Amino acid sequence: MARILRRLSTATALLGVALLGVAGPASAAETAHNKKTQHLTDRPTSGMAKSCVERDIHLAAGTYDWLQSGGLGERSNLYLGQGSYTWRDCLYPKNGYYEHWTSLNPDHPDWETIKLNGDWKPSVPGNWTWGSVLDPRF
Repeated sequence: MARILRRLSTATALLGVALLGVAGPASAAETAHNKKTQHLTDRPTSGMAKSCVERDIHLAAGTYDWLQSGGLGERSNLYLGQGSYTWRDCLYPKNGYYEHWTSLNPDHPDWETIKLNGDWKPSVPGNWTWGSVLDPRF
């Protein structure tokens, strides 16, 4: 009898796990980040070196919101095809502010690189995290 109860308990537990997996909501794509933390001044000059961060990313086809963290560039409801992209963010010091450029360069030869740009001035000198975010809308 004990053996039957153990098997019944195990079967009930497995059935519960299977039902939870089926009944749960479909998982949405996760937000992706391309970011860098570094010391920045609140008084950059054009003679200072640029700074970049780059990564390769594989994206599902769909609509995304693309936003800069630091710069003010953004694109809402941007459709991207499925595939691999080189994602790059760069800060170019100018006199009194930073120019923030962001690009997504697809590996697909028939697709064009898309870009964002925006100016940014940190309020105080210190360690700042900057870059961009891809937020899937699906």
